[in-house]
Formats: sequence, C-alpha cells, structure tokens
Amino acid sequence: MAQDIPQEIPQDVVDDMTTPTKIALFSMLDSSIRSGAFQDPFYPVDAVDGPRFLDTEACLCQLRPEPVKGGTVWWQCVGNQFTITDTGGKWFQAKNVDGLKLDTNSTLGPIYDASYPPDSAEGFEWDDNQQQLTITGDRTPGLSVWDTACTAENNTLFSTTLYRAAAEKQANQTPVDAAPCWRPGAIPIQIQDYKDWQEHGCKDGFLCSNNTVNSLPQYCPPVTECQLARLGGIACELNGASIGMGPFEPVVCQAGWYCPREEKGMVTLKCPSGHYCQAGAVTPTPCAVGSWCPEGSLFERYLIPIVLVIVIDVILGMVDLGIRKRRRNASSGAIQQDSYVAVIGGYKQVAEERHEEVDYETALRRRTKRQDTFRGLGDQIHEQAPPLRREKTVRHHLDPDISPSARAFVDSMRRATSASEFGLSFGYNQLTFALKNSKRPILQNVTGSINSGSLTAVMGGSGDGKSTFINVLMGKTQYTKGSVTVNNIPGELKQYKKLIGYVPQDDIVLPELTVYENIMHSAKIRLPRTWSKSDIETHVNAVIDCLELSHVRDSLVGSVGKPVISGGQRKRVSIGMELAAAPMAIFLDEPTSGLDATSARSIMSTLKALGRLGITVIVIIHQPRVEIFEMLDDMILLGNGQQIYEGPQSQAKTFFEQMGFVFPPGANCSDVITDIITGNGRPYKKDGDVSKEALIGHWAKGSRVSILTEEDEDRSWQRAHSRNPSDTTLVGNESSDTDTSRHNRSSLMSISKLKAILKDRGAPRWRQTLLCLSRSILQQYRARSNYWFEMGLNALAGSLLGLAQQPKNGAFFRGQYHKPYEILSLKADYAAAPQMEMLNTLAIAFSSAAPGVKVFSEEILVYRREAEAGHSRVAYFFAKTVSVLPRMTLACLHFSAPLFLVSVPVIPFWTAFLANLLYMYCIYGLASCLSMVVRRKDAPLAATMFIIIVGILSGAAPSLKQAKEWHVEWLWRAGPGVWLGELYFGQLVRPFGYLYDVQIASEETGYELDRKWPNILVMLGIGTVHRLLAFVGLIWGGKLRV
Repeated sequence: MAQDIPQEIPQDVVDDMTTPTKIALFSMLDSSIRSGAFQDPFYPVDAVDGPRFLDTEACLCQLRPEPVKGGTVWWQCVGNQFTITDTGGKWFQAKNVDGLKLDTNSTLGPIYDASYPPDSAEGFEWDDNQQQLTITGDRTPGLSVWDTACTAENNTLFSTTLYRAAAEKQANQTPVDAAPCWRPGAIPIQIQDYKDWQEHGCKDGFLCSNNTVNSLPQYCPPVTECQLARLGGIACELNGASIGMGPFEPVVCQAGWYCPREEKGMVTLKCPSGHYCQAGAVTPTPCAVGSWCPEGSLFERYLIPIVLVIVIDVILGMVDLGIRKRRRNASSGAIQQDSYVAVIGGYKQVAEERHEEVDYETALRRRTKRQDTFRGLGDQIHEQAPPLRREKTVRHHLDPDISPSARAFVDSMRRATSASEFGLSFGYNQLTFALKNSKRPILQNVTGSINSGSLTAVMGGSGDGKSTFINVLMGKTQYTKGSVTVNNIPGELKQYKKLIGYVPQDDIVLPELTVYENIMHSAKIRLPRTWSKSDIETHVNAVIDCLELSHVRDSLVGSVGKPVISGGQRKRVSIGMELAAAPMAIFLDEPTSGLDATSARSIMSTLKALGRLGITVIVIIHQPRVEIFEMLDDMILLGNGQQIYEGPQSQAKTFFEQMGFVFPPGANCSDVITDIITGNGRPYKKDGDVSKEALIGHWAKGSRVSILTEEDEDRSWQRAHSRNPSDTTLVGNESSDTDTSRHNRSSLMSISKLKAILKDRGAPRWRQTLLCLSRSILQQYRARSNYWFEMGLNALAGSLLGLAQQPKNGAFFRGQYHKPYEILSLKADYAAAPQMEMLNTLAIAFSSAAPGVKVFSEEILVYRREAEAGHSRVAYFFAKTVSVLPRMTLACLHFSAPLFLVSVPVIPFWTAFLANLLYMYCIYGLASCLSMVVRRKDAPLAATMFIIIVGILSGAAPSLKQAKEWHVEWLWRAGPGVWLGELYFGQLVRPFGYLYDVQIASEETGYELDRKWPNILVMLGIGTVHRLLAFVGLIWGGKLRV
C-alpha cells in the first residue's frame, strides 16, 4: 500500500496566506520564480491558454501549434518553467488530432482538457538548422537537463494542484496551492542540485514523492508548532502522517512504514507483518522467531525470553513443591518408624524434613522435645587406659566387648594410617614467636613434648600465648626461633596438615547441610584416595555412631542464631568433621566454650576416649570443672608466652604445693591453678612472690625435679623434658650406641610411613572440585528462598527500567541526517543509548552486588578451616565460581526479558542478553574481590556503592569524550561499564548509518561503533581478572580486610 505526501495545506496556514497583506507576497514569488531563484512547478507563471498538465518530472506540458508551420498541434513540455520559449523544451505528438483545423481565432480547450493526449513514446526537439522538430534519440544536444527529463506522462496529483493554483490566480486570489512553504512569508532553500539528484536521487530513508529534477528538494522554515516539535526531537505530523514544511521538502520515512530503495523515495509502504520499521527504514527488518510484530510495527517485541522465564519458573516451582511434598511424606513415615528405634536407643527422635530449605523457625517448632542422652565415646569403650609412659607411644589393646561403632571407627583409623598405633607425637625446643617490628615475643623459649595417644590441655590467661602455641605446633604460624619435630622428625609442619585435625572454638559448619552431609564432605575430601565409596560411608557412619549423632544425622545443622540441633550436637558435628578425616592428632580450641556442664563433660569424655584409642588430642581449655580436669593426661601451663608448668595433670597440684601454694580443701584444682598462673595466687600463698614472672623463673630453674617420683618411667619422662642439657642431676649418661641406633631406625621407619600416608591422603583436585561443586549447588537449593528473591528483584528492576524507557518506542538514537539533508534534522539525541546502558549498569549493581558478595563472604571461615586442613583452594574457588553461573544466567534472563519486552530497543535480544550477562559476570567478580578485603557486615554496602561508581563511569555522564579530554580514559576503560556502553551504543546506532551521520555521534560520545566482539571479549577478560584477584584475596585477604 503506497502513501503519498498530502498536498492539502493546513487550514490555519491557508488562513494566514489569504490575508490581504500576503497578496503582495506572490508578486514577489512570481518574480523570484521567473528569475530562477527557486523552483515551484505548481505556480502558473504565465496566463492560462489551452490544455496543460504537469508530467511525472514536473515539466509543464501544454498543447500548442507546431512552431513555424502551425498546421497541427503538439505538446510542448518545458522544465524549469521560468525558461519557456516558443521553440524550447521537449515536444511530443498529440493524438486524436486528425481533422483538427486551426485558425487564429480557434481555441484548443480548457486547461484540463484531455481530448488530445500526448504520445509519450517518442520525444522531439526543435532543430534551428532544419527549422523543424526532430527526434531526440539518445542525444539531446539542444535540450537542457530539465527539458531532457520531461516524460509527457500526466502526474494527476501535480496537475490538480496546478489547476487549483491557476484558478486562484485567474480569480485574482492568492494561489495558496502553489505556496512553496507552509510558513507565511517563508522562502524555500534548495538543498540538492540537479547533478547530485541525478547521481543519487532521494537519500535513503526519505520520501521524496514530489521531488524531481524540476522540483528539487528544498528546505522551508517550519511553522512555529513544528519548529517546537523539531526542537523536541519530534517530526511534524498531519492526520497521522509526517509532513514537510513545503510541498518539495523531503520527509523522513515514517516509523511503521518503509521507503524501498529501489523506488528511489517515490513511495512508502506499510511495514508487513513479521517485520518492524523504525523511522527512516528503507527495508523492513525481520523479527526474530517468536517475536510479536503485527503489520505497521515500529519495533520488535520479544516474547520468547519472557515465555522462557515463565516456563523455567513454573517448572522450578513445581519441582520445588513436589520435593517438599515428597519429603514431608517421607518424614512423617520416618517418624513413625524411628519412634520404635528411639525407645530402644534411649533417645527421642527429632522430626526434621531432610532436604528442605533452611527454615530454622519451622524446624524448631517441629523438633520433638527431647533430652540429649549423649554420654561420650568413652562410655562405649569398656577398657581402662593404662598409665601413660613418657618415653614412648602407648599401645592400646581394645576390650573384646567394645561397642561395634567404636570398633568400626578404630578399624577405619588403623586402615587409614596403615598402623595399629596412629597417633603423632610432638617435640619442641626453645620455641619462640614474635610479630614483625615487635620487641616483645608472644611465645618465648617453650620446650617440651606431647606424647601420642594423650589428652593434653593447654591452659593460661588471656593473651598468654595459648592460641599462638597451638598455631605454631599445627604449622599455621611460622615460628621465629626454635625447632619442632613430629614423631622425632624435624621439618616443615605444614606438610602434616592432612594428618592433623583442628576444631575451632566457633562451630564452623555449613548450616544449609545436614549433620551427615557436613561430615561426609570432609571424609570424601581428606580420606585416602584409594578408599571406595562404601569404605568412606562405613567410616562416616562409624564416626556419627561414636558421637551418637545418628538420630540427627539427617537434620540440618542450622546457624548459631537459628539453630536446628543443640549446641552440644553442633560441637560434636564440628569434631566429627575432623574425625571423618582419620587424623593422627587433633587440636581443639576451647571445645567446652558455650556449653552447659553436661554437654561439656560429654565432649571431653569423647576426647578422652579418642586419646585412649591412640589419637593425640590437644585442647585449649579455661577453668574446667573437676570431672573434666581429672580426665586430662597432661597439662601445659603458659604465662606471658612462657612455660609455668608442663607435665602430668596428676602432679600439677603437688608442683604448686611445693612452691608454697595451699589448695583449700574441696576446692576445684583447676580453678586454683588458673588463679595461680594468671598472677592471682595471693589467696593461696601468704608470703613470697606470686607473679607470673616468679612462676616462669621457678620452672626455668628446673625446680620441678623434686615433685617427681622415683619410678623409672617418670625419670625417663624427666630426661625427655629436661630444659638444661648440662643438668646432670636430671639427665644421666644412660643411652648407649645401641639405643641410638634403635632410635634412628625407628625414626627412619616413621619417616617412610608418614610419607606414604601423606602421599595417599586427600582426593585428587578434580574430584575435590566436583565435590565442592555439588555441595555448593546443594547449598543454593536449600537456600532457594534467596533464589526466588533474587529472581524477583531482577525481574522488578528490569520491568521498572523498561517502563522508564518505554516512551522512546525503541528509538534510542537520533542523529544528524547525511548531507545535503542535514538541515532537515530533528534535535539530535546522542545520549539516549548511553543513558539506557548506564541505567542498566545501575540496575544490575543494585540487584547483583549483594548476591556477588555472598558467594564467598558467607563462608570465609569455612574456607579457611578447610584450607588449613589441606583442602584444595583452587578446587573450592573454582567450584564456587562455576556453581553461581547458572543462577547468574537465570538472574540475567529475569532482568533482560521484562526490560526488552517493555522498552523494545532496536538491538538483538540475545546480543544484549550476552552483554548483560558478561557485565553481571564482572559485577559478581568485583563484588567477590571486595568481599575479600572488606568486613563481612560492611561488604554488601561497600560493594553496592563501588559498583554504582563503576556504572557511572560507563561513558554516559561524564562522557567518554570528556574522559579522553581529561586524559583519564584508562580509568573509564578499567571498568566493565564503558565496554558495555560501547557495545550498546554500537548496536543501537550503527544500523542507522545509512540515514544519520553516525561518525559525528561517535566523535561526540567517544564510543567506537564496530567493536561488538572486542567489547564482549574485554568484559569476559575483566570478569576473569576480577576472579583471579578474588582468589588472591581469598588466600591473603585475611591480612587485607579493613
């Protein structure tokens, strides 16, 4: 369907033009046209005489007698009417003239008479030499360029306008229909000469239905209303169609229509269904499959993405509801089944949904009230521990009546260590540690040993170096001076971290996992890689049974703030995670802290039993109750980072009594000892120095000798713990070459065995990656309310942003038309595309900063605990990074789908989706970087603010051009925002290069136009670099956190 520019002049313009004061204007136009100032074929420059019309090239064709001879009539077609002569122009024979007689008084008919139409098949020109009309042929040496174009084919629209103007002029009225501009008094400006018109014709994207070589494109000053509209970037319209400010002013092809290039701007066609046409379209743009584009569409409305979002959400919602229902049914059945077992086992069943989301309040409400009857692993072992001998490792022989769970645990330990004795002994000499630039050491000249299979307590006041001592022994802290041996083997302690377990004071476990899952993950990562799945599961079950956690094995652990299991059970889970790794030694930092007396006793009973099984247990403990104090085998008492006492727990009281301290009858020895070693021992010693320095000096002098018994085993222990090698009263020359040789052989065997054990420990890195990945995905599933919230937030952000951009109808760029039509340009809009992109970056910042921070910050402590235990840092980081990619992709889809559905920008959806996804990839990485160096509670706010700044530096305002002028383009280019902005700008602007001078837009904004894939690759690189920095921060971020 073709659409022509309406020739009707707006009525208010007609009224202005017909006022008496404007009549004189047309006398001026008459002279201007005659002088060739501008073309106006609609204006009759001479008196009307006989039939005439305007042909398709706006030539004035009139019926008149043949020159000179005058015997017949011909049609004379003249271009540029101001050059009419008697013989000029192009001539065409008239039809139906047989029998027509001409005389001087005859008339050929009225102006509109079509009785004698021209034969347009062949044109003639007047030959002065031959004094006759000759066929023009291919060469027209006697015709002007304007006359040559004449076709003698009537243009009805042109002719009708001419007739009306002629009638108005003949009636002595203002010929309104011949007005060159709609604005009263305006004079048109020709904007394209005939040479350019012949070479290029109407410019792409414009409708020039009235323009020919005899009515070349013109510019007219717009009427006031249209001038204001153009200043607002709006084309002037009449009856829903765009119009020019004069009959010969080109009009940009209207949105929803297109002007085919092959038609040379003469017609405009409505945009067909399945396509869309922006303003200035020369061809309809096909819509993507699944998009909605009815006939006359201005834009493409993407439906597939929003349908995809709905389908994914419905499927995930149905799966979620189905799993919830199935778990509830399974849980209710399990409660009935386990109730019988609970009665037999002496405990009450905790009714939990096994794999439900971490809904702590619901879990607490559903939990059956019960009394934890855990009494400790020690109650499962029916043997009495033999007295500890100080010169060698104790060999424990289990009672045949030991419980099956304890026996299974011991068998697993023996298999993991390939030995019947699986403890580690530690020796340390003159151990000292001091911070850099610190004159006062935290730990100073600590010498002694810890025997395998013993329960050793490290006690002291706050700041006395207990934790530092433990960290040095474990290899977590590098000592400044001294030496440490493991099983009499010197070397780096870090190499033994796979054989050493550490239970921190805080119960660092993952709340989204069950008891079983937390322990099983630790086992799969740290147990020998040669173990089969069934072997690992048997070991884990044995650990759970020994710790009497079977009744809550499928219960979520929960957090400290929202617990699901009790505090004592959480502590046992934390211990179980270390026992699952079959450690040869285990360190615990205040294992009884925060527990009630019963739970504390049960925990210590378990640790005592572990020591009796052969595992070396070292604990930091504060003021233990009597029952716990009596469980201890050895004690290391520290004050000001130095030793006050080291030896059997049973001899500690005697040691201090010999120093003059009096223990009140019935007093808790641990309380009294704590008071003494913290310098508060005055109530127990009336005279003498009770300061820490005095206690330290007393121990350093070797005054402990008198407390020992005369038994041989105790004398050997004295030799092992001698602080003064020259003290011959303590160390006799009792060793022989044979003893030394035997000791060396034992040490060599220990080295070989330990190396073999270490080599076999731990899953390979690829398997650790898979285990961490599956665990992370399970965590996300358990916290799926966070997922739904994140998806909803992204959908809301995309919808609101789309509504804000919707009035633009997808047109996010408007520039300056190509020459020579630049004078017709509307107000240029170079900022819409960058502003849209900047709003995108800000919306993504608000919706993605907090989730990006939570990727690592929520479990930094878990990571550190696992890394110190020998877990692969690379496997953990890679798994966490990969696990959030599907969630990130869905979040980006929820953001982009409603955004493009409403704002309908002229950019391929999947291109924009990929760009948004990569920007979100960068934001997640940047948020992860910040979470490594900023405290956890401050990280979300800090990340949001920092990412907003990155979004602002995307090149919209301040523009990238300004950044270049300030010589700080590198700062803009350092962030992902400017690359996203450049990609959006190129995709939104470059397709209109045929209509606008897009190079000007590029220069004004500073963006490049043809860098789609480089921008994509750079954003991918920036996001990857962010993750590498986050990995560095994950390793060293603890020192960088502010």
